[in-house]
Amino acid sequence: MAPRLANPHEWSRIAFNLSKVALVVHIFQRYIGGISPTAGMSMVPTIPVHYHKRPYILYSSLHRRGRGVKVGDVITYKSPVVASSQGCKRIVGMPGDFVSVVTPGRRDEDIEAVDVDGRWASLGQQVVQVPEGHCWVAGDNLEWSRDSRLFGPVPLGLVTGKVLAVMLPLSDAKWLGGELDVKDVQEKEHEWVIKR
Repeated sequence: MAPRLANPHEWSRIAFNLSKVALVVHIFQRYIGGISPTAGMSMVPTIPVHYHKRPYILYSSLHRRGRGVKVGDVITYKSPVVASSQGCKRIVGMPGDFVSVVTPGRRDEDIEAVDVDGRWASLGQQVVQVPEGHCWVAGDNLEWSRDSRLFGPVPLGLVTGKVLAVMLPLSDAKWLGGELDVKDVQEKEHEWVIKR
């Protein structure tokens, strides 16, 4: 009697079962959701950065192709510039919205550079209307974000999911809401300025 693992039928059964598990995991991640690591400083403080711990996010794939997303949601998307890479940014404009364009973020070689005269993340003079079928995305940390200011509006077809929560590190774990952190403008009296 041959050992059980030497039997070719046993190996084919194991391979078949492993392929079934891989298929279920793939379908779940593609169409339901999952947990994924992130990298970069563009979403600080919403998604924190640690030098020794990589942050992990919980995402919902039910929002693929922009289904049910709105301004304020943090999304994952396929890069419109580099096909093999993904991004994670906040939606600041949906089709038909007008967005104010600010200067693009810093590059890696700018890490030691000093901001002189508002070179980074200073308000520009351009206002753009988001075209149909697209959204405008920006990082919460504008100074270090490569987003729609560089590559333009993102087609909703490239949206792969909506970020629901920061999972790891546990000290920074939190659920993400869809609201932008904006102060209520009705709190104080405002003086209107009319330019002539």
